[in-house]
Amino acid sequence: MFRLFAPPVFGVLSYCVILLINNNVSQLAALFSNEEVYVSILLSLLSLESMRAVLVIFKFKALPRTQRLLWQSLLTTAVSVTMVLAAIAGYYHFFIGFDISLRELVIFGVIYLLTAILYNALYIGSQYLLLENTLRLEQERKMRENLESEFAAFRQEINPDLLYDSLEQLILSLRHEREAAEELIDSLAALYRYQLVNRHREFVPLEDELLAVRHLLRLLNQKHQHSIFWNNTVIRQESMEIIPGALVIAVDTVVRNTLISAQAPLVFTLSEEENEYLVLNHNLNDKLQTHSESLANFQRLQRSYSVYSELPFIQVKAARENYIKFPLLSMESESALA
Repeated sequence: MFRLFAPPVFGVLSYCVILLINNNVSQLAALFSNEEVYVSILLSLLSLESMRAVLVIFKFKALPRTQRLLWQSLLTTAVSVTMVLAAIAGYYHFFIGFDISLRELVIFGVIYLLTAILYNALYIGSQYLLLENTLRLEQERKMRENLESEFAAFRQEINPDLLYDSLEQLILSLRHEREAAEELIDSLAALYRYQLVNRHREFVPLEDELLAVRHLLRLLNQKHQHSIFWNNTVIRQESMEIIPGALVIAVDTVVRNTLISAQAPLVFTLSEEENEYLVLNHNLNDKLQTHSESLANFQRLQRSYSVYSELPFIQVKAARENYIKFPLLSMESESALA
């Protein structure tokens, strides 16, 4: 829109200014010439488009911002004034029949010099406004992402599916198995206490995480008729650390996406691989329909490990087994991050 409407408007204004320099207001109507107006509009179009061409070329130049602004301002001004002066001199020589005077060249030069300065001021102002708006949009985007991640983390901590499943099993147990109901209450309270206490920590000892997993398995086994089994072959648990809730999320995700029965139990095995990975493997028996929220929590866990470890978080499915590999974290890695 600026390229369409600026040349006609500015051409008419510059022509009026030129007339006023040599005459007074009362003489404008008598001296006004349509042909000269068209020439002035073409000169304005030539000036603005030449400056735009220089700015487009400078977009592909890798220069510091200050140098870029300085050089593009000087070149746009020089190119615009030079082309306008050459064009008006050619118009006088070839169409009017005599050479333009030095005084008129100076007038045209000054007018289009000021035009170039105004054009550069508008361009620089728009660029800084665009930069400021971009920064604000980026800040708003980051704030929205932080809020979304905090809300997602809150939902992950609460885990409404596990809570409702546990409460349903608790209701059933209260009628027939009072002792089992007390154990469920203890495990549910311990699991959520663990998640709430450690929600602001980056790492927790593996021993604490395994204790939370035991509480989780007690809750899950109540629903699945004790068809979930856990084997732990890790020896040096005291020197290992893990992201809070990593194993809890992994186990919960696997259970919610696996068919489990007394004839097809789910067996977890936790082991250590080459002092680099903590490996959780289990037999595969996938459900036909996946549990989307648990898978989303698992993907957030994968992204979290990319922040804390150079080793990748790996999930490998081979034959009828699934291997989830957590990069090992230790006190040394925590101090290095700090």
